[in-house]
Amino acid sequence: MKSFKVCMYDFRRLILNPITLCGFIIAIVACVIAGFCFSPTITPSLSLNLEYETADKLYQEFMNGNEEDSLTNLNLVMTENQSIIDGQRDTTLIDEYNSITEDVDTFLTNLELYLAYPDVYPDNFTDNSFDVNLQTNLNSFYEKISALEDFESPLYFTDDDMLIIEELSTLLNENISYTTSIATVRAMYDEILTSRQLIRDFLNIEVLNWQASADETVELELNYILNPTSKLRDILVEFEIVYRDTQNEQRLQDMESLALNYKRIATFANENIKNELILLLSDSMPNYQNYIGYVNQEEAELKQLVIENNYILRESDLYYTNYLSPMNFNSANGSVNAYDFAYYLISIIGFILVFTGIFFAYKLFGRDRSKGKIDVVLAQNTSFNSVFAGKFFAIMLATTSLLLVFSVLILLISYLIYGVTFTPILAVFNLSNAYVVNPLVYLLFKLIFVEVEVIFFALVTILLMNVSRKFDIMFGVSIGVYAVSFVMNIFLCGFFVYALFPFAHTNLFSYFGGANSGIGFLNTTFIAGGNFFISLCYILVLMLGLYFLTNQLFKRN
Repeated sequence: MKSFKVCMYDFRRLILNPITLCGFIIAIVACVIAGFCFSPTITPSLSLNLEYETADKLYQEFMNGNEEDSLTNLNLVMTENQSIIDGQRDTTLIDEYNSITEDVDTFLTNLELYLAYPDVYPDNFTDNSFDVNLQTNLNSFYEKISALEDFESPLYFTDDDMLIIEELSTLLNENISYTTSIATVRAMYDEILTSRQLIRDFLNIEVLNWQASADETVELELNYILNPTSKLRDILVEFEIVYRDTQNEQRLQDMESLALNYKRIATFANENIKNELILLLSDSMPNYQNYIGYVNQEEAELKQLVIENNYILRESDLYYTNYLSPMNFNSANGSVNAYDFAYYLISIIGFILVFTGIFFAYKLFGRDRSKGKIDVVLAQNTSFNSVFAGKFFAIMLATTSLLLVFSVLILLISYLIYGVTFTPILAVFNLSNAYVVNPLVYLLFKLIFVEVEVIFFALVTILLMNVSRKFDIMFGVSIGVYAVSFVMNIFLCGFFVYALFPFAHTNLFSYFGGANSGIGFLNTTFIAGGNFFISLCYILVLMLGLYFLTNQLFKRN
């Protein structure tokens, strides 16, 4: 009961404090300024590159046109998918490269023999068919690998490697021609010897030779060729049915949705097959391993994209609607809605609220000690535990109330300016499972984890207030701790050492698909590649530990 009285008394002090009211006004001004700066990309993430105004025109453009999103070109995308699978099974280029490498090595040996014995080499010369064949084969090989798309070959060269192959091919093309004259061969060798380092560079290329396993290839073919092809047939049948149903008042809109989803299936299958191969390749290379389960940002983004695309590819219906994207809601239909603006402003408020929580902790546990207010309360037969708990919960109640007030105001303003959509969000939880959620519920996740972060740094401040009586300095240190954690969150995410710091686990919202966004104010690049439940337990245990440790220090002081 006494804890409650302390809590309500301090809550009123915090909320009605002139500094808090000034901060409230500053936050509103910051949101207004941010509102003028708010300019999200309103181009939908997926749209049809066709020109149509009627159902008949759309039908002709899609079925018989030559545009990028016509049926013919989208089917070519699926053909490319098959080429990628074939490239994972074919070893012809490997054999061809090995044969050329052996021939180049022999060619270099011949050059070095000629350099050592110019008057007698080549012995028993009849013609230079070997050199001409090498020139032809190397030129043909370079043209093949230059024309290949990603993963259509098991051989992977760096840009520098490709430049070496190109230069060597050019060198042989310019200097080798068929001849039966020893003098001509020697003249050609003299010219090539000036660039023999290029031949050595070719032989020193460390080509990556990698293919997915047979089981992985079969699964990729099933997921991104066979199943999508079946779904594309179903969409095409539905497209014909809708087109011929002249009584359908939404015929054009339905046809547009079906054509768009035909494009989505084909392109998502193409994206996923490449991204899955990138992930398989990175998993097979030791330098991509991370001992604690965290992955670098690029790999995490690929994994999230694969999971999202797979959810859509595996849906059983034909789906005429699009999903919203986390933190970038206009990408579904190209129009800004309330949630774009609301999440943008809540990012600002969340940042400011951390500093507010730090200030509240300083006021109740620093300034109240220095002014003797805590002694006055304790003198009224109130226990240490009641005072500590009351003040701590006053901070929680005050920051939560401010967050809710701002959120309601922001949502109301966003609704009045932009309107709202009820299209669900497709997001990824814990970088492992896709889920569909209402945007308002997603906003609730955001608010909960903003408050968790605020409480964490408030506890850190309370601890510092009980470590030293230099309260103003400790207040500055608390702000410095948050600033350091913010910077670390940007520049050290994905590194093993960063995961050892508590800061890596305070942004729990990232596990709900909220960290891979490029828009918003002060978004960091933190990617939660670990496990949500481990991080949740970690932060809860840490916060409980901070609470009880600080409570004991409070009693001692």
